Amino acid sequence: MKAISLVATPRLAKFFDNLTGNEAILYQLVRQQLILRYRRTFFGYLWTLFNPLLMMSVTAVVFSTIFQLDLKTYAIFLFSGMVAFQFFATCSAQSGQSLLGNEQLIKKIYVTKLLFPLSVSFALLIDSILMASSLFIIILAIGGKITWAILFIPLSYLLIYGFSFGLGLILSVASVFFRDLQHIIAIVMQALLFLSPVFYKPESLAGKVKVLIELNPLTHYIELFRAPIYNGDLPSMTTVLMAALYSCISLALGIYVFRKLENRVAFRL
Repeated sequence: MKAISLVATPRLAKFFDNLTGNEAILYQLVRQQLILRYRRTFFGYLWTLFNPLLMMSVTAVVFSTIFQLDLKTYAIFLFSGMVAFQFFATCSAQSGQSLLGNEQLIKKIYVTKLLFPLSVSFALLIDSILMASSLFIIILAIGGKITWAILFIPLSYLLIYGFSFGLGLILSVASVFFRDLQHIIAIVMQALLFLSPVFYKPESLAGKVKVLIELNPLTHYIELFRAPIYNGDLPSMTTVLMAALYSCISLALGIYVFRKLENRVAFRL
């Protein structure tokens, strides 16, 4: 992992040098993402809480009944897994559509194309942090306990952001060349939701399904959130190292593919 990091660091720095002088545009794009999402709605940013809370509450009631578990305990278990999965799913999928979504702007003016997936991912990161903060309040309200391990959550976000953004970079240029990809991504995300330990503990499974869960990188990222929120402990060193490794690989591949194809994007839009 150290070798990968040493190789990736200078490339990462060179890649993000393209953003120099474009900070104001990036700020405006992020602001636009946040404003447009809730413009003219009565509850505004509160929808960042209402949507996931409603979905998680219904899911918690249904699955706690099926598994015959205590609703309060299962709700916290589910919340901790959904925060991680929902950020990954929205960040990678919506970053993947960012170039197609800004097709007219890219055709009219020249700006570094990296701004578009980056602004989408930043806006979704802000959304996710606001949602997680609200869920912590709800966890306290229903009797859950928050320990000092919660201080690990910023590092959890950093690692899952690197993994999701790297994948988003690949999907953003791939979607330009293969328009059906957006529909395939939606199907894959639905499958991944059930192949990730969001609703259940990995150790409760057996056979081939358990192998799939263990090979799924999201298992490590979900544990990065579940250990501090649900267990009140720090995640294991193995989990942290595996998540860091996947994030480095995803970012390195994402930057390589994006740099390789970004100059051909305008001709394919």
